[in-house]
Amino acid sequence: MSLARVVITGIGIVSPSGNWPGQVFDNVVAGRSAIRLLPASTRQSPVLLAAIVSEEVAQESASSDRVAQLSLAAARRALINASLIDRPDLLTEMAIHLGTGSGGNATQDAAFYRLYAEDKERIAPMSLPRGMMSASASEISIKFGIRGQNNTYAVACASSSAAIGEALRTIRHGYANRVLAGGSEALLTYGVLHAWHALCALAPADHEVAASCRPFSKDRNGLVLGEGAAFLVLESLDSALSRKATILAELVGFGSSCDASHITHPSVDGQVRAIQLALKDAGISADAVDYINAHGTATVVGDAVEAESIRTVFGHRNEAVSVSSTKAVHGHLMGAGGAVELALSLLAMEHDLIPPTANCREMDESLGIDVVTSVRQKKIDCVMSNSFAFGGSNNVLIAKKYRST
Repeated sequence: MSLARVVITGIGIVSPSGNWPGQVFDNVVAGRSAIRLLPASTRQSPVLLAAIVSEEVAQESASSDRVAQLSLAAARRALINASLIDRPDLLTEMAIHLGTGSGGNATQDAAFYRLYAEDKERIAPMSLPRGMMSASASEISIKFGIRGQNNTYAVACASSSAAIGEALRTIRHGYANRVLAGGSEALLTYGVLHAWHALCALAPADHEVAASCRPFSKDRNGLVLGEGAAFLVLESLDSALSRKATILAELVGFGSSCDASHITHPSVDGQVRAIQLALKDAGISADAVDYINAHGTATVVGDAVEAESIRTVFGHRNEAVSVSSTKAVHGHLMGAGGAVELALSLLAMEHDLIPPTANCREMDESLGIDVVTSVRQKKIDCVMSNSFAFGGSNNVLIAKKYRST
């Protein structure tokens, strides 16, 4: 049996940098940082800054956890973009693949506060279903009448790239014609912020707050947390052609590996294996890749390991393949990051325009890769998006401009 070609026909984004693909891409290309000081609250967090989604987009279901609200908003935008929102005949058999690193944090946080801080004996009756990792995917299914396969993936900040990669395989092998694939994260809660602060991986507030996240910069000193959601509509080429859908790109490769070495320290070997598997799956050589949207978290060790992984695979091309990290402006969206960053890679390919790595005050020359620090015009036919997570989970996605032959 021949494998189905898989194309992308819709993009939906809800992010600190904006809530529609064009708006988000314009802000990222312009290097407009969405990183801000966190608003004061009754329980002041030790973390001072983050990248926050504007409140008005999270009203799809006021009774749901914020992570589900963001999921619903981004899913609706993706279905609208794919011209599927008013097609119940096509939505019924669609599948959902959703990634999230930690699920309903606000619900869990509120429940624990009530139990331990207020010494109450009861918590909200819907705490359990709202806090489930799979709650967001279930909410999407209910809201839009999507009755196909419904899977949730949780591999930290590689979650949504895993969801998209497995959706690619699902369609290729004929288990579904269409999949709504992506992820969501809303972890800016008191308890989670304390946990991240304890890990000592976060950047302190710079004197210029918006420039606090500096991937690949010599003075990089940690990541900045963010929240958001993004979904892509993936479908078989036959399905897209039969309904005369606008095809945005073709998803051609997925590589996945695990370091099996350390829970927080990344491994060059593991990342290299995922990149090589993605190239093999796409049936292309490293020479075909024009742009890499790097995981690029702005941690000292993380950026160095990823740069070495890129050098290892691309060899003499390490200064010819263009690399940037958009986390500098939209923050680290954890479980949603892979979906948002693949979407930005697709938009970069559409416009032949590489978004810069903002805030890179002084390039760390020891990294030995071509980090784009100001917007660059370049013909882009093939993009790669890296997601490398705590736990050693590595996922790499490759997409190409769609051509009929």
